[in-house]
Amino acid sequence: MKLKEGFNAQDFTAQDIYGNEIKLSDYKGQKIILSFYRNVSCPFCNRRVHEIMGRRLWLQDSGTQVIFIFESSSQKLGESFFHRGIAPFPLIGDPTKEIYKKYGVENSLLGVLKTSFVSSFAKATQETKSLNLPTDKEATVTLMPADFFINEQFKIAKAHYGTHLDDHIPMEEFSAFAGISI
Repeated sequence: MKLKEGFNAQDFTAQDIYGNEIKLSDYKGQKIILSFYRNVSCPFCNRRVHEIMGRRLWLQDSGTQVIFIFESSSQKLGESFFHRGIAPFPLIGDPTKEIYKKYGVENSLLGVLKTSFVSSFAKATQETKSLNLPTDKEATVTLMPADFFINEQFKIAKAHYGTHLDDHIPMEEFSAFAGISI
């Protein structure tokens, strides 16, 4: 079931790539940005993560908690120098997609096909080439991205389900929710 604005956030407990226990409800009282990505080698996903990490200091200063969920295993994510550098924000591997299911994040072959009409796979690959990303042969190719803004009362303030592989909430909205201006 897809979540909508006003719904309660779905709590979960998981380990990040460093073995830290992350319980979403521990961040109640703070703004939370929960972002779902495909896998460790997805150029669209990693371009977006890179863009967010460029706002790391502002996000930390704003008190907004950002949590990244990838379908790749924590071990696979830990093999990536780029992904290890995401700290201090939690990076969680969810290869069984339990958290994806709680948030209604889906697969879509149509979304994959639509990507070729709205985004350039070659351009995204070139932009992330220097990250030396590992491959993940167990990853699905049809998983769509999703972003959730969770307010201090632990309610969904915004739910965005991607319609193609490069479809996330615009960075302007991301920054506005966090209360940062760049």
